[in-house]
Amino acid sequence: MEISLEKVKYLHALANGAVTQEEVAHCRRNVRIGDVFRVRDVRRGSGTRKDVRPVIRKSRVTGKYKHLVTLDCGHSVTYVQIALYYRQNRNGRYIK
Repeated sequence: MEISLEKVKYLHALANGAVTQEEVAHCRRNVRIGDVFRVRDVRRGSGTRKDVRPVIRKSRVTGKYKHLVTLDCGHSVTYVQIALYYRQNRNGRYIK
Protein backbone atom coordinates (compact mmCIF):
# COMPACT_ATOMS: atom_id res chain seq x y z
CA MET A 1 0.00 0.00 0.00
CA GLU A 2 1.49 3.29 -1.09
CA ILE A 3 0.59 6.70 0.34
CA SER A 4 1.09 9.77 -1.83
CA LEU A 5 3.25 12.67 -0.74
CA GLU A 6 0.21 15.00 -0.77
CA LYS A 7 -1.63 12.71 1.65
CA VAL A 8 1.37 12.67 4.00
CA LYS A 9 1.59 16.48 3.90
CA TYR A 10 -2.16 16.75 4.56
CA LEU A 11 -2.01 14.40 7.56
CA HIS A 12 1.02 16.26 8.92
CA ALA A 13 -0.80 19.59 8.60
CA LEU A 14 -3.85 18.16 10.40
CA ALA A 15 -1.63 16.95 13.23
CA ASN A 16 -0.23 20.49 13.56
CA GLY A 17 -3.71 22.05 13.79
CA ALA A 18 -4.47 23.20 10.26
CA VAL A 19 -7.95 24.50 9.48
CA THR A 20 -9.69 22.10 7.11
CA GLN A 21 -12.06 22.92 4.27
CA GLU A 22 -14.83 21.13 6.18
CA GLU A 23 -14.40 23.49 9.15
CA VAL A 24 -14.53 26.54 6.90
CA ALA A 25 -17.65 25.21 5.14
CA HIS A 26 -19.29 24.55 8.52
CA CYS A 27 -18.58 28.15 9.61
CA ARG A 28 -19.85 29.51 6.30
CA ARG A 29 -23.14 27.62 6.72
CA ASN A 30 -23.70 28.39 10.40
CA VAL A 31 -22.71 32.05 10.76
CA ARG A 32 -25.80 34.23 10.60
CA ILE A 33 -26.35 37.97 10.40
CA GLY A 34 -26.77 39.20 13.97
CA ASP A 35 -24.35 36.68 15.56
CA VAL A 36 -22.06 38.21 18.17
CA PHE A 37 -18.27 37.81 18.17
CA ARG A 38 -15.66 39.24 20.51
CA VAL A 39 -13.00 41.15 18.55
CA ARG A 40 -9.66 42.51 19.71
CA ASP A 41 -9.40 46.20 18.90
CA VAL A 42 -7.28 49.13 20.04
CA ARG A 43 -8.36 52.19 21.95
CA ARG A 44 -6.34 55.33 21.35
CA GLY A 45 -6.13 57.91 24.12
CA SER A 46 -4.41 60.52 21.99
CA GLY A 47 -2.43 60.69 18.77
CA THR A 48 0.73 59.19 20.25
CA ARG A 49 1.69 55.56 19.90
CA LYS A 50 2.19 55.22 23.67
CA ASP A 51 -1.54 55.65 24.35
CA VAL A 52 -2.68 52.60 22.37
CA ARG A 53 -4.45 50.02 24.57
CA PRO A 54 -5.87 46.66 23.46
CA VAL A 55 -9.59 46.21 24.10
CA ILE A 56 -12.01 43.33 23.56
CA ARG A 57 -15.31 44.47 21.99
CA LYS A 58 -18.49 42.61 21.16
CA SER A 59 -19.53 43.07 17.55
CA ARG A 60 -22.47 41.80 15.51
CA VAL A 61 -22.33 40.35 12.01
CA THR A 62 -23.77 42.81 9.50
CA GLY A 63 -22.96 41.05 6.22
CA LYS A 64 -21.85 37.69 4.81
CA TYR A 65 -19.79 37.35 1.66
CA LYS A 66 -17.98 34.53 -0.12
CA HIS A 67 -14.73 34.75 1.86
CA LEU A 68 -15.40 37.13 4.74
CA VAL A 69 -17.90 38.52 7.22
CA THR A 70 -18.34 42.20 8.06
CA LEU A 71 -18.95 43.37 11.61
CA ASP A 72 -20.67 46.49 12.95
CA CYS A 73 -17.45 47.78 14.55
CA GLY A 74 -15.95 48.31 11.08
CA HIS A 75 -13.80 45.17 11.00
CA SER A 76 -14.09 42.27 8.61
CA VAL A 77 -13.00 38.72 9.43
CA THR A 78 -12.51 35.62 7.32
CA TYR A 79 -14.20 32.28 7.89
CA VAL A 80 -10.81 30.82 8.84
CA GLN A 81 -10.54 33.36 11.68
CA ILE A 82 -14.04 32.37 12.81
CA ALA A 83 -13.06 28.67 12.77
CA LEU A 84 -10.04 29.47 14.94
CA TYR A 85 -12.31 31.54 17.21
CA TYR A 86 -14.50 28.51 17.84
CA ARG A 87 -11.43 26.38 18.62
CA GLN A 88 -10.30 28.64 21.46
CA ASN A 89 -11.23 28.15 25.10
CA ARG A 90 -14.50 29.65 26.29
CA ASN A 91 -13.05 32.25 28.69
CA GLY A 92 -10.35 33.92 26.60
CA ARG A 93 -12.05 33.62 23.24
CA TYR A 94 -11.75 36.55 20.83
CA ILE A 95 -10.86 37.20 17.19
CA LYS A 96 -7.39 38.64 16.81
